[in-house]
Parts: sequence; structure tokens; C-alpha cells
Amino acid sequence: MLAYNEDWMHFLWTRYNAGIEITEKELRDYIYSFKGTQVTDFMMNLNNTVSTADSAVLETFADKYLRAEENGVPVNYKNTFAHNAYKLIKEKKIDMYKVWIDALNEVGINPWISIRMNDCHGNTFETEIRKSSFVDAHPEYHIASHRERTGYFDKCFDFNHNEIREQKLKYIDEMLDRYDVYGIEFDWMRDTYFVQFGLEDGARQVMTDFMNDVFAIVEKYEKKYNHKIKRLFISPSEPNLLIERGMNIFDFIDKLDYITIISRWETSDTNMPIELWKQLLRNTNVQLGGGQQLLYKPYSDYRGVTVSVKMAFGEAIANLSRGCDFVYLYNYMDMGNFEGEVANYIYEDSIRNDINRPRLFSNIGNKETLLQQERSHVVTYSDFCTYDFRKNPKLPMKFGGNGAYQTVKIAVGDLPENAELKLILGIEQTEKILPQDISVYVNAQKCEYINNIKIEPKIYDGDCFVFSITPKDLKVMYAEIKIPKRCEVHYIEINVVP
Repeated sequence: MLAYNEDWMHFLWTRYNAGIEITEKELRDYIYSFKGTQVTDFMMNLNNTVSTADSAVLETFADKYLRAEENGVPVNYKNTFAHNAYKLIKEKKIDMYKVWIDALNEVGINPWISIRMNDCHGNTFETEIRKSSFVDAHPEYHIASHRERTGYFDKCFDFNHNEIREQKLKYIDEMLDRYDVYGIEFDWMRDTYFVQFGLEDGARQVMTDFMNDVFAIVEKYEKKYNHKIKRLFISPSEPNLLIERGMNIFDFIDKLDYITIISRWETSDTNMPIELWKQLLRNTNVQLGGGQQLLYKPYSDYRGVTVSVKMAFGEAIANLSRGCDFVYLYNYMDMGNFEGEVANYIYEDSIRNDINRPRLFSNIGNKETLLQQERSHVVTYSDFCTYDFRKNPKLPMKFGGNGAYQTVKIAVGDLPENAELKLILGIEQTEKILPQDISVYVNAQKCEYINNIKIEPKIYDGDCFVFSITPKDLKVMYAEIKIPKRCEVHYIEINVVP
């Protein structure tokens, strides 16, 4: 299984910026571009607080197109991608998702709808196309309703309020009534703040009851359409995080078919606790997906860059080898060469470079094809942990002084026979570092220095020292590094060439 998540505004946004008029043919051609790839399941995200799909429950982008003011401020969204939404829904009477569902069925890819359960995109701005007017009209429903809302997540909705739960139930009912799909996805990664701070303990039963109400709606439409509707839950990678924030997923685990664990946004976590999840799920029939995100950072304060194709391949095979049942791609959108934040990070090997998409989607879904690809296994961290810290901030490693070894864990997964493995260290030098100054072991085997190189500068633009690795049939590798001179290691990669 290779699952692909289609962002709720991506298609409208990129086509509008490119000056492309959306027609039924344009919609079908997009789906046909996945034909013959390894993509098996296509998750159509319908909403955040604003719905892309036409709705009587949530404000839509077509509604936003007509708005003249928000919070007392004049607005004009006619020169935005809301133009495409209005033209499609109100003028052309085309339902984008029905066209996609038909096309997906034609090419043999399973169509899903995906519901973002509490996405707060744009909520901090006074006027914002991605924010429903409902957000600011009801400050009493915010998780930070007790104080001024200044942080990114502060206007997420508090599901302790029945009005919020009822709105979500009505929207899910409305969408399932309209769309006959293979499955429905509940995206609790966007966002996992859904209870007022300090009230998490009392919310767990409320959230269990709410999810059971959701499943009852799904069961109603299983009867209507006379087939099973699969259920997938997108979760933060740390299994205790949901419980800490007010939801015990294990109260209703038997009503799910799939769980995808994933980082949130600023980096794609290459060291998720997959083995722990497999133990927690061992007495269930739930399949585990390894979620992969758009961006990569070696550590939080470093600049972000889109994941490279080699990084994507490395992450996928490592996750599959460690026990994941399928690969799940989030934010792997097309038309990467557009204006905006991410445009700064497009480079030759980027997953956002459109020329890479056929190779990416034709190889990333199973180990057999992945074993034939060059891949990179990079050290990152978890950007989606508890309230007050990020997990596994191994980088930058600071050296100099006591000459002690520092250790880092790197998941690499299965290796092809006779693979060439290299350890690449990106080092910021305070004192001049020579190769003989660096002592490296990987899985207790001495690594020999090969050369100095420069890698893709958008990923890391400093000096890189390269060492050979003696391959071992181990899915996880431990690198021990000692440098007696003052320096910082900012980038670590294991490169695998079949």
C-alpha cells in the first residue's frame, strides 16, 4: 500500500498561481498522472476550518470569494485561489471530488476522503483566506479562551464543547452522504491541540465518546453504500502524546483499520518509535503506516529544505524494514515551482521538483524497488512531541575538550547485497579539523576516511567528511564519533548505493 494525501487547497492554489483554468479534463488528468505508479490509495483532504468541498456546515472557499469584510476589515479574495473554487462550484457546477473519485476508480486507485479534525491554518491572522469566520466569531471555543490568543495553536477548537463536536459530526455526515468512497481518514495530526490546557484528564472519555459517534456515522453509510468504509487515523508518532493531550486512541483501536504515524511539518522524522507501535498493535488487525513529511531540518534552528528523493527513499525503506505495513506521503504535492515559502527550497533532487515525481511514485511503495535506489538516511528530530520540548535533538553535536565519543542512532533498513555505505559528517570548524582528528565507529566497526565533499548546498553548504562503513545486516546503525578539537557536527547522513 502506498497512500498519498492531497492537501485541501493545493490543487486550487497551484493551478491559480500558474494561470491554469480548472476544467473537468484538468481534474481527470491530475488523477491519471498517478496511473501506473505504486500509489494505491488517494486521500482527498476536504477541509480545515474552511471546506474546499461545497458545504452547508462549514464556510467554503467559494463563500470566501464573496466576502467583503472580516473582523470589520475590508477584504477581497477574488484575486486568490478562491476564484477557482467559486468558478468550479457555483458557475461550472463541477464537484472536484466526484470527478476525482470517478477517475480514481477508473485507474484502480482507492478513493478516500480525509477530514482535518482541528486544523488551525491561518487562525492567528485578522484576515485570512484559510480561516473560517466561525473561528473569531466564537472565541469561547478556543483552547486558549482563558487568555489572549498569541500562539499558533491558541485558536484550535476545544472539543470539550458540544457545539464543536456537533459541527464536526455534521460535516462528516454531510461529506459521507455525498461521496461514496473506499475509506475515510481522520487527521488528528492537524492539529493535536483539541482540549483547553489543564483539562486533558477529563476530556479522554469525551473524546472516546465523540470518536464512537463518528464511527456510528461511518457505519450508517456502510449500510447506505453496501460496502465497508475503511478507517484511517493519522497520529503523532509518540503514542503517549495523544493520551497526554486528552485522547486515548486505544479506547477505540478495534474500530480502526489503519494508523499512520508522522511528524507534523518542519521536518520528516526518520526515527519514529515504530517497534513500540508494533508492540502496542500486536493484538489488533490495525496496519501501521510510516508517514513522511515535506521538509527536512537536521535540527530546529537550522533552515528548512524540502526532502530530497534520496531522503524519501531512505525513510521509506527504513520504516518498512522496521515494521511499518505501508508508506504514507503527506504534502508530497506537485507543481513545486511556484512563488511562496517552499519555492526557495526547490533543487535538482527535491521531491517538489516535478521531474522527479514519476521516479518517486514508481519506486517508493515497496522494498523490492527501493532496494535498487540510491538513498540517504539523515539524522533529524521529532517536531511533534510534548508541549515544551522536541525529541531527540542530537544535532548540532559540539566537540572539543574532553575527547569523549558521542553516539547517534540512524535507521537504515534492509540493505541490498554488496551495497556501498558511507557516513557523511557536515562539520562547522572552530579549529582546523583534519581527517586524522576524527574517530568514527559504526556498529562497533572502525570507519576509514575516504575524502572531503560538498553536498547539495540547500541541504548543507559546509565541509563534509566522508567515511566508509562496513555493511552489516542491521536495520539500525549506531555511529560513535570523537573529535578532540573544537567544532560542531551539523549534518549526519548514511548514504547507501546499491
